Amino acid sequence: MLLFLALLMIVSFVVLLAKNKLSIVGALVLVPLFFGLIVVVLTDATFADLFQWITDALFFSVNDESGSVSMGVISPGLLILFAVMYFDLMLNVGLFDPLCEFFIKKAKGDPLKVTMATVLTATVVTMNGDTTTTIIICVAAFLELYKFMNMKLSYLAILIVAPIGIFNQLPWGGPTIAASTAIGVPVTELFNALLPGMLVAEVFVIFLAYRLGLKERKRLGFCDGSDSAIDDVMMAKMLASIQNKDPELKRPKLFWFNLLLTAGILYLLIQDVAHGAVLFMIGSAIVLTVNYRQVSIINDRIDDIASDALAPALATFAAGVFSGVLSGSGMANALAQGITMIIPENLGAHMAPIYAFISAPAITFLPQDAFYFGIAKVVAEVMESYGLSATQAAVASMVGQSFRLISPVIPALFMLTASTELNFVDFQKKYIKYCWPILIIYLAVYAATGSLPL
Repeated sequence: MLLFLALLMIVSFVVLLAKNKLSIVGALVLVPLFFGLIVVVLTDATFADLFQWITDALFFSVNDESGSVSMGVISPGLLILFAVMYFDLMLNVGLFDPLCEFFIKKAKGDPLKVTMATVLTATVVTMNGDTTTTIIICVAAFLELYKFMNMKLSYLAILIVAPIGIFNQLPWGGPTIAASTAIGVPVTELFNALLPGMLVAEVFVIFLAYRLGLKERKRLGFCDGSDSAIDDVMMAKMLASIQNKDPELKRPKLFWFNLLLTAGILYLLIQDVAHGAVLFMIGSAIVLTVNYRQVSIINDRIDDIASDALAPALATFAAGVFSGVLSGSGMANALAQGITMIIPENLGAHMAPIYAFISAPAITFLPQDAFYFGIAKVVAEVMESYGLSATQAAVASMVGQSFRLISPVIPALFMLTASTELNFVDFQKKYIKYCWPILIIYLAVYAATGSLPL
């Protein structure tokens, strides 16, 4: 019975999200609550048990036998809340502006330099973990240049989204938070396992930009060293897309302060000196106080940023209801046992790479939270029965991020394809054509580091 209810709950959750019948918060709370009530009615569980399952998943639970404490979703929820707030503030004060402007100036009229500048600018801007912001800034900065130079707009789209797909896996990125929360792995531990693959993938993307730039040089007949540089008017227009974005909020005189503060916070985060939420909370308070000083301006900044920071944090907190009911009711165990029974014994040892391959199309066509909370959490328990750790299961689930940025459930991508005059399916085909090696890179690097045993 629990197996049937678990399957029905997950299918209902995925379908309601995919068809936009419920918001992510509504789906994460109401669907498991409904099935939790059914479990209470049909079993010996009580309403008090139902609320305790949710409480344990939201805050923490203690294993009665081992005494170990398992943190709930409040930990990653607070991290994403303050991390998004911090990096939104960094975009506001103009921390990334000089680097973006440097790349644009260096591009000049060389197609190779343009493609390299595109991928490096996208890499820098996407550090804040926001896909929409990165696409808006990069399209504004480079679209007119690509058109002016008659370069392929499909290359612009590919070189913008490829770095986003990689650096969405930073500790404050949505996929990492979702995987960490659903599977119960500390964010820092998961990120440390993912980092080698991310770095190698970024090297590949930079090489891809170089290769596409050479192709454009040949197609357009560009000769290095010739007088083909863009004129001052076009250069000024490109730079203005960076400089004129909320100029009243920029603080160029405090650039070095903001840079050193950010570098220090990231160092402490990677070294696991303190919880990320604590570091970014302190950092946000410092940034607001030093850069804006007046209380009225600080309050305005908090109000403006609230929508960006609150939405993903609320979804993370709401995930506590889903994971709490699924685990506490016994449905997760029943589902894991059911999956284990249908997996041939000779394939059990290779569960990690099999799951990694399956995750690619799954994460592409399902809403992110539907995948991690509806599928990844259960599969992780199955993998554990074959001797794989929760961290290894989480890494396997993240391999699919190599194709996440062609997902039709990401609204910002439709804005990108419209701007670059691409049919969405054509965009998907182009991305797969050039970026499929990222999937192989992840598999190879994680196998070499032991994060994904083959």
